[in-house]
Amino acid sequence: MRFEISRRARRQIDKIQAWWTDNRPEARSLFLDELSGAERLLRGTPEAGIVYAAHATGDVRRVLLRRADYHLYYRYQASRDELVVLMVWGAAREHGPRL
Repeated sequence: MRFEISRRARRQIDKIQAWWTDNRPEARSLFLDELSGAERLLRGTPEAGIVYAAHATGDVRRVLLRRADYHLYYRYQASRDELVVLMVWGAAREHGPRL
């Protein structure tokens, strides 16, 4: 399967990790560790996430990075055997992202 991270998601990941490193010195790698775990999960079971929104190009799903408290939003297209991470969003926010 082709696994991609969008530019938008890459920027968010970099920003979140920088914050995590500065503000959680006891657990600097927690966010990246959970992100890695989510990637392993999705490579093996790409439809594991719950459907968040229907989109013209396919359903947008999300998985929770439980300990870091972020949602990872992605689109999986089985016909193309492709998964694209669209964004990472704080789970504690009162609303979800606009996609």
